[in-house]
Order: sequence, then C-alpha cells, then structure tokens
Amino acid sequence: MSLIDLALLPIRIGLGVVTSALKAATPDAPAPPGDLVAIGGMPEGVPVAALRPEPKLPAPEAWPFGEEFPRTCGTGRYADGALFWTDFLYDDHGATGLLVDIPTGGLVPPRGTYVYPDGPAARNGADIFRVAVGLTETDTWWRVDWNTLQDPSIPIALFVFDTDRGQAPTTTWPAGAGVTSAGIDTALLISAKGAGLIDLVTNSTTPVEHFVDMKSRSFLAKVPRTLIEPDGTWTVRLAAGLANDDGDGFDDVPVTRGARPGQPNVYNVAFRTHQQEKVRLNFWSDQAQAAALTKGDVTEFSLAVDWDQLADRRTTDEPAVHGTSTRWYVSSIELGQGVAKTNILSTDPQFLGRVQPYSVCLPSTWTPGRTLPLTLLLHSLALGQNQFAAFGPRLLNQLCEDRESVVVTPLARGPSSWYFDEGELDVWEVWARVAEQLGTDPHRTVVSGYSMGGYAAYKLGLTYPEVFAQAVVLAGPPVCGVRLLPNVDIPGTLDPNSPCARAGDTLELLPNARWLPFLIAHGLADELVPITSVLSQVLELDRLGYRYRFTVYPFDDHIVWTIKDEFDDVLSHMGTGPRQSDPGHITYKWYPELVRNDLGLGPQQVWWLSNLTADPALATKRGAVASVDARSYARPDPTRTIRRRRGVEPDLDLSPGLYTELLWRIGASVDPTPHLTLKLRGVATLTVDVARAGLASLAVSMIDVSTDIPAQVDLAALPPDVAVLIDGEPTGPLVKVPVGRHTIALTTAAAPSKEVLTALFRR
Repeated sequence: MSLIDLALLPIRIGLGVVTSALKAATPDAPAPPGDLVAIGGMPEGVPVAALRPEPKLPAPEAWPFGEEFPRTCGTGRYADGALFWTDFLYDDHGATGLLVDIPTGGLVPPRGTYVYPDGPAARNGADIFRVAVGLTETDTWWRVDWNTLQDPSIPIALFVFDTDRGQAPTTTWPAGAGVTSAGIDTALLISAKGAGLIDLVTNSTTPVEHFVDMKSRSFLAKVPRTLIEPDGTWTVRLAAGLANDDGDGFDDVPVTRGARPGQPNVYNVAFRTHQQEKVRLNFWSDQAQAAALTKGDVTEFSLAVDWDQLADRRTTDEPAVHGTSTRWYVSSIELGQGVAKTNILSTDPQFLGRVQPYSVCLPSTWTPGRTLPLTLLLHSLALGQNQFAAFGPRLLNQLCEDRESVVVTPLARGPSSWYFDEGELDVWEVWARVAEQLGTDPHRTVVSGYSMGGYAAYKLGLTYPEVFAQAVVLAGPPVCGVRLLPNVDIPGTLDPNSPCARAGDTLELLPNARWLPFLIAHGLADELVPITSVLSQVLELDRLGYRYRFTVYPFDDHIVWTIKDEFDDVLSHMGTGPRQSDPGHITYKWYPELVRNDLGLGPQQVWWLSNLTADPALATKRGAVASVDARSYARPDPTRTIRRRRGVEPDLDLSPGLYTELLWRIGASVDPTPHLTLKLRGVATLTVDVARAGLASLAVSMIDVSTDIPAQVDLAALPPDVAVLIDGEPTGPLVKVPVGRHTIALTTAAAPSKEVLTALFRR
C-alpha cells in the first residue's frame, strides 16, 4: 500500500463502502498459548525498576502507633488504637480568587488560585498528606504529615472539634484561619513553634507537648486527657496554611498570591472524601475544597472520631473504592521536595517528592484476590493523572467497567515528561504497586494513551514488547514532539540535544512490534499531530507484515475528538487476552542513549534473550540504535498468511471511522531443525536461554552469529554434558564472538567428534 493509497483511503471508502460494511474480527492469535513467566507479580521483560520493593516512609519517633494509612486518597480507617486518614496530594490551592499564576503544572489550572511565596514553601508548603488521631491511657495524639516540609516554620495546622459537650459557642475558627463551620467548642493549633489547646468557650489557650519530625515530615501534638477527656464521638475538622512569624496563627494570603480581599487564609482542608471531590472536570481534586473556601464555610468536611473504637483498638479493612479514585505510592527516588515551576517545553520532572499520586479505576466486579487485566491509560501533554476521569469519563468507564479491567493513569512526575527517564520510572513503579496491592494479571496488560500518552504507548510498547498484550495509540505522534515531514521534526522540548530530540523517534523501533498488535486511531483534521506522520507508522507496520488496525475519523481534530469522548471502534477491538509467549523469531532494537541503569530503566529481557547491552559508543551517538535479530528454527513459529481489510465503522453522530487493518491467519506448524541465527548490530553482550530457544534437548545444534563488533554471547540453561565450540574450537558457555560471521556448535558427549564437526563447519 502506497502513502498515496493510505492518504486517499477515507475518500475511497466514503465513495465505495456502504454502512453495511462488515465489522473486522479480533485478530487471530499468532500461536497457541505457551508458558508465560511472571516475576513478583510483574511480567517477564519489565525493567529492573519494576521489580524493586517499595521504600518505607519514615515514621515519627514519638508516635506510639502504627502506620496503617489508607492508600486511597479521601478515605480513612481504624487500626489498633488510631484513626488514619489520607488526604489528596497536590490539592493545596485554596479558594477561587485571582489567577496570578498556575499553582500546579500543566495547561489545566486547579480550581483554587492560591500560590506560595518563593523559597522553602516550594509551591507546595501547606499540602496535607496524611492525618492520624490516636488514644492512649493518658493522652490523645494528633498527627499531620506534610507532603513538603523543607522548613518547619512554613506550615501551620489547625484542628477544630465539636466534642458534643452541649456547647458550641462559635462557628468562627480561631488563629486567623478566616473560615467557619458548624458549631465548634475546642481547637488545637500546631506549628513548628508550639502547640496549644484552645477552649473556644473561654477563649483560653493551654500549651501542650508537640513534636516536629523532619524525616517523616510530621507535626504531632500530645494532649493530656486531664485537659479534655475524649468520650463519645467528636466531629473533627482540619485546615492548613502558612504560619505567621510567631507561629501562633495563619499568615495572610494577599492578592499577589491569588486571594481576593477577605478570602480565607487556608490553602488545604482535610477530611474531604473521594465522593465529595467529584472527578468530572476536577483535574487536581480540589473542586469541592475551592468552592467551600470561596464561600468561607467548610462545614461539609469533617471526620467522626469514635473514641470507643479507639479504646477498643478496633481495626477496619483498608478501603477499596470501586470506580475512579486517587492512590499514592512511595517512589524509589526523591528529586527534592515540592513542585518545580511549570514548563511544558521540558521533560524535566515537576512533581519532585518521594510520594506520588496516580489515578485508578476498579470495576464493580473487582474484589480482593480476583485477578483482572490491567490497562495503562497514559495522559496527554499538559494534563495529569486525572485527565480521563475529569475529561473522558465515557472512555474510562468503557475501559474499566465494560472490559472488567483495572485502569491506571500515572502522573509521570509532571505534565510534559513525554515518559522519559523519571516519567517512565513513574509508570513502572505505579504498575508494580498496583500489581502488589490490587492483584492485576501480569500477562494481560494493554498500554494505551492519548496524544503524548499515545506516543508513550509506542515508546513503552516497542521498548518492552514482551510485556504487553496490545498497544493502543489515540491521536499519538510517532516522535517526541511533532513530525512535520519525513526527517523534519520539532522536538517536544525545543531542545535539539535532549533525549526527546536525539532518541525519540519510534519509527526506528517498529520492527519490535512483530508480536505486539497495534490499534491506532486518528483524526484526519488533527492540527497538533499531522496525519501524515501517523500514516508513515502505519505504512511501516504494513510493510513489515505486522498486525495493526488503523482507523481514521475524517471530521475530527485533536481537541474536539477528546471532548466528544467517543472511541467505540477502538474499544471494540481492545482485547483482554494474554501477551505473547516464547516465539521462534525475535527482532529487537533499542536506543542505548535511553538506558538509565541508575533508574533501573532499559531492556533486560525479550523472551529467551536477556542481559542485552550495547556498544558504549552508541550511547553518545545521536539516534543510534542497537539491534538483534534472533531466529530459532528449533522452535519455529507456525506458518501464517496475511489478510488486509478495509471498511467503515458507521457512527450515529455522523463521524464514521474508516479503517484498514492487517491480520494474521495462523496455519500449519513447521518441523523444527537444530539451528539458530543471531544477527547483532552494536550489541556488546547478550544471553541466550538455549532451553527456551529449543536447543538444549538436542544432541547437536548450531548457532550462526553475525556481528559488527566483538560480542559476548552467554549460553544459559545448558545441560551439564554439552560441549560448546566456536568455529570448531572448544570454548565455554560464555562465547567471545569476533567481528564477522561465526558458527557456535552445541554437542553432547554422544554427539559427533570434533573432527566430524570441523568438517561440517567447512561445508
């Protein structure tokens, strides 16, 4: 199919195909299912980063309870004498006042407009991460964990209580918070300079013991029960802001930091549930908070503390939220604290801290212990983890509920990482935590995304082809940035020396898609991702004879299409089947420049090939790739024939999808022969699992190697009685292969002699 043919495809289909066109079938499986390997709940082939254990957060030394905080934001639980609550992350934006800056990254501003002064507040200085209340024989304990705590003098926390003593003398919060709530009688103020219990009936303040733990980033207060006896059920509320110089009240938020005159001095209010912070158009989970603070009344946000439950040391289950929610995990790296200045023309991380949020959707059929498929749904440029919940709820519901799949959207450390380096790391660590905590199937994962997320579906799917069952690209560019013409790219960072510009072209990696089927959908009128760049990808897949389905929407562009939130054709072809088991033919290319051993990123294994390393010189050469083509005739793939189909997907909104697809029809099996070929380009080392390649059980087998640099080929899983020869000369299982073409022989003790083998080589 020529480029002209594909470009004219919508016109030809529109003229020649009626609405009764046949719907394409799901592509045939390339081979019968084989053994699939999982490591720690993750599929074989993931990078090292996905296999590392999650670090533990430090606990405050003075805290006499456990650390059983929920992983779902906006939820709480009891555990062994304490009540634990998790707040939303990066939601500290105050009331809706004056937009003086975008407090949190991307093009979609939060609902609140408050920003921080420059310095140690780090654009995140009053963000409540977690809250806990505990009860001992002598004291009540009150704990606030901060997302950012570079300087303990920055934040201040104010608890207010309705203790149900029959007296609620005021609705006005003390200490200059500037908010009200239903009647309250007591307050507890905590800052770096002290803590005090405030009786709102008498307006008296009693100092209480407090602790600042910088490792855990916690403020704690210890209130003797002789001061106020906990009984019954208290209604507890909590707000945070910036402390004044004396640490005894809230600092004012001036107009220059986003507040209108008279608005509260509160940046963050706790105890907002996930039901209260609705997901629709709520990109930073602060919509309900901003609305309440704009009115100045935070009555609706409270926590019921049942002291009998604490006294009985009751433990409740970890909350599991069906539908969409935000969860958090602890990253293996900490890049700093707080939020860096937004720059969507940089792949540099913006969200720096050790704790990162992500969005997850659990279908109604999910229960603990049930293993469901996973869909990685990666966000667009300048958006974040809540993009699809906020902006594409129909797509999300169809992926999650209709397909019975767990759907995950990582933040990827910022709105514009293009999933390089720390942005990619976030994807693997989120997946690992989801697999560990929610129990997803390691063999049934689809990688998908829109726009920049569609680019990531190419990038991750092609870099780790063994890992995924399918890749789905929605309006995604084939390069990191914009491809105007062949070999004419505008990098997403505008930096010609960035990895995005130097090693961001996924067209180079398309040969890796031999066993990874692609679904690609695009609007013909896309103004941000030219259709011509996508046609080049499709043409290459077609030339390679790989499975794909490409759907063009003639009347849709980049923006309107996502607002319409209609992707029915793509969704109808998204599978939930398993990934490919060991094939006979492996083609693999990678960019050595993108290998980050410090982050645990880069290829580790593709089926029966592992320990892949490249010529070090390629890591500094622009656009350089290393490649291996390995074909085992000892475990040959079955024959297959190619079917191409074209048609139209009629749509009730008069925006039909016009598709072309290439499918495989699987045929007869092929008789094995004792032979394997390796074609190496820029490959310094690799390991061949001869058992999985089908050679280990043979009396005699041969490996033909062609390499352009000296290479080390490690033959793993060799039986103990097998001898190894290269070009007729004995060697060990770690074979040093010179430049050129060479033959490695594997022979058992009962196999032909060296003289016979040498004669065979000479033939």
